[in-house]
Amino acid sequence: MNPDTILERVTRAIDVLIEAGAEYDGLFPSLIDRKVHKMLTELPPAIDGQRMGDRAHLGNNLMHDHTALRAMYALAESLNRPDYTQAADRYLKRFATHCTDTPTGLFPWGEHSFWHLVDDAVGNSYLLRDSEANPPVTHDHLRQVPLWLWEKLLDFNPACVARFSEGLNGHWTEGEALEYIRHAYIMEKRPYRRGARSCDFPRHGGFYILDWGFAYKETGRVDFLDQIRTMLDYWWEKKDDRGLLLIESRSPETETKFYGVNSVAQTLSLGVSLLEAADLLEDKEPGLAQTMRERAGGYIGGFLAAPHDIENGVFVGSSSQKTNEILNTFVTWGSKYGTASPVAGTAQIALCAYRFTNDERLFSWAKAAAKPYLEEPLPQDTAVPARDPGAGIGLLADLYDQTGEDRWIEGGLDLAGEMMEVYMDGDLPRGSSQTEDYESQLGPGNLLYALTRLALLAKDRSQDPGPDYTNR
Repeated sequence: MNPDTILERVTRAIDVLIEAGAEYDGLFPSLIDRKVHKMLTELPPAIDGQRMGDRAHLGNNLMHDHTALRAMYALAESLNRPDYTQAADRYLKRFATHCTDTPTGLFPWGEHSFWHLVDDAVGNSYLLRDSEANPPVTHDHLRQVPLWLWEKLLDFNPACVARFSEGLNGHWTEGEALEYIRHAYIMEKRPYRRGARSCDFPRHGGFYILDWGFAYKETGRVDFLDQIRTMLDYWWEKKDDRGLLLIESRSPETETKFYGVNSVAQTLSLGVSLLEAADLLEDKEPGLAQTMRERAGGYIGGFLAAPHDIENGVFVGSSSQKTNEILNTFVTWGSKYGTASPVAGTAQIALCAYRFTNDERLFSWAKAAAKPYLEEPLPQDTAVPARDPGAGIGLLADLYDQTGEDRWIEGGLDLAGEMMEVYMDGDLPRGSSQTEDYESQLGPGNLLYALTRLALLAKDRSQDPGPDYTNR
C-alpha cells in the first residue's frame, strides 16, 4: 500500500469526523452512519463480545477519540493542515470547558459514561443494558490518559485537571481495610459501595498514579503526592513470588474467572505506568521516582516470568497464581472484553517498557507477537473490532521505528492495504469487519492513528509522531 494513499484515506475520514461533529460544537458522535455522515439515532446491535453498557449511543466519548485527535495533530504538522489543529483544539476546548463540571470532578468518559450530545449532559451507558431502574453514572478510566492530552486540557481549563485528580479519591471504597475499585460515582460525592469482589484491577492503579503524577507536577499539591504513595504501596505487598498480580485482590472462591487468577497483562501495565510517572516526579521527588522504577522492574519481571512460549506463539494473558498454569492466552484477531485481548496491544506495552529498560527479553516478546500479523489472515466468520488491526499495524510501525528493518515497514504497509479494503471501503472506517457503521467504542480511532504513523514513517522517519501506548 502506498503511504500517500493511506494518508489520503485517513484525511478523508478525519474530514468526515469533523463534518459530523460540526453541529455538536466540535465533539465527534460515537456512532455515525457512514453513508450520510450523521450521528446514528437508532442503536445497532452489538457485535459478539461487545457489552451494551460500554457504548455511547447519542453521545461522545473522549477516551475513545483521543487517538483520532492525535492523528489530527500529527497530520496538521506533517501535511501543513492547520485546520486539523483548529478542529482538534475546538473539540478539546469544548470538552474541557463544557463537559467537565461534575459534582465529583470526574469526567464523563471511559467505559460506562460519556457526554450525551442530544441532552447536552452527562450520559450513562448503563441505561443501555438490563440494569436497575436508575443506575448511578459511573467513572471507569478504560485506558491511560496520555500526557499530551492532560497538557491540552490544562491549557484550556486548568481547574478541570485539578478537580479530576481530586475526584479520583472516589475510587477508594467504603469499609475497613484500604481498598479501591475501578468504578467511581460521577454525580455523587461519596465512596463507592463495596461488593463481593474488589474489582481493583492493577492497571487502573497505574492509571491513577500517572494522573496524580501529572497533577502533582503542575500544582505541587501534597495531597496528590500522598495519593501516589498510597497507591504505590497498595499492590506491592500483593504480588506473588514471581512478581505477578491478581486481576483483583479480593474474589469469592466461586468466582472462578477471578479467584486466584494472575493478570499477566495488567501486571505489565502497572509497571509501565510507574515508569512513566517516575519521569514526571524525578525533579521534585527523586527518591520516590527511584522506588517507582524499582517496583516497575519487579512487575516487568513478573510479566516475563509468566509461562509464555514465544517460540511456539503462546502469549499468556492470565495464569493460576497457585500453579502458574495458563488460563488465558492473547489472540491475533477477534478481541472480546474480558476473554480475548489482542496480543499486539500488550506487545506494544512491552515495547514501551523496553524503551525505559532496554531489556531484550521484552523486545523478543514483542517481535514474536508481531509474527502472526504478518501471516494470519483476517477471519471471515468473526466480527473483528477495528482496534485489532489498529493494534497490529501500530505494533509493526513501532518495531520499524525501533529497528529500521524493512521487514516491519513492508509488512505494515501490506497489512494496512489488506485492512483498508475491509474497514475503509467508505469515507469512515467500519467499527468492525462485519458492521456497517462507525462506532468509536470499537476502536476506529486507534486504526486511524496507526495508519497515520505507519504512513508517515514510511515516507520519512523524521516525521514520526511517536507511538501510542495508552491501550493498556
